[in-house]
Amino acid sequence: MVWFMTLGDTAATMAATDPRAQAFGYAQRRSWVFVAWWYGATLAIPGAVDAGLSGLLGQDPERGIFMMIFGAVGSALGWLLTLGVRFSRKLPKPASDIPRVEQSIRINPSVIRFSVIGAVLIAAGLVLFTPNGRSPQVLPIVGLIAAAQLSIAAGVAYSGWLLKNSAELYSRWLERR
Repeated sequence: MVWFMTLGDTAATMAATDPRAQAFGYAQRRSWVFVAWWYGATLAIPGAVDAGLSGLLGQDPERGIFMMIFGAVGSALGWLLTLGVRFSRKLPKPASDIPRVEQSIRINPSVIRFSVIGAVLIAAGLVLFTPNGRSPQVLPIVGLIAAAQLSIAAGVAYSGWLLKNSAELYSRWLERR
């Protein structure tokens, strides 16, 4: 019989022996629970910005209101679907890909910076370099795009914070459990 290890077997073996695997697994579970409702919020927040700017500029805020409602419903559904996991006292599954978690911790700050700078550049580019960029009809859309980008950056920042502080968060969770 021939025995050989695949890359997946190596990662599983490393995760089983890495003492951080359980804490990273807890952080990944919390991140998944957060993202389940935050995806809806990434629609509701830009919708609120769009509706607010449209209303301030005397335009129809219908598009923004629709996005707010759609996002709020999606967020509420995500929150409800994760109730069991959200309040679980069950030990989390250990993280199975520690190198990927470490990579995420390393690159998240750059992704956030890129996203924030991108939001500013996209908004400025639309306002300055498009024919109707400064017209009142375009400003709510510019705000919507910038708010969407910043909402995504905020979600990435929080997920990264969970991973970075996983050991402390996991030990506090174990004490409360």
